[in-house]
Amino acid sequence: MKDVVDITGIPATTLRFYDKKGLLQFVRRSVGGIRIFTERDIALLRLIQFFRNVDMPIQEINQFLSLYLQGPSTSVQRKELIRSHLDQLKADVEDKEEKLAAASFLDTLFSEKEKYLDQGDLPAILRKKDIPQDMVKFFDKK
Repeated sequence: MKDVVDITGIPATTLRFYDKKGLLQFVRRSVGGIRIFTERDIALLRLIQFFRNVDMPIQEINQFLSLYLQGPSTSVQRKELIRSHLDQLKADVEDKEEKLAAASFLDTLFSEKEKYLDQGDLPAILRKKDIPQDMVKFFDKK
């Protein structure tokens, strides 16, 4: 395990967590129960770490690995899994951009109407007519 930590930079606690979650199903063990990592295993570990770094859920990583271990016949499903995650990341970015635009609007509005805030008159600042048309839908979210 120490050698794998040195090679990959992945902490031992993280490797144990991956093992507990079933992500190291491909790693063989010695008769004494010690994990025996091959070069292929190290490459798969790096892939797992890459997937974690792009916020892929453990369940999806497990699904990808299971498909991978079944062989080339699952390449289409693996590509679909990756594309699905990519689509989710894009949706997350769009959501964050919308929130960033709304927060920036509020920052600008509060800066421009600071005198109202000093007087504690928030309703004078945040009237529906002050909200740009492209932000109305965002502010009306429940």
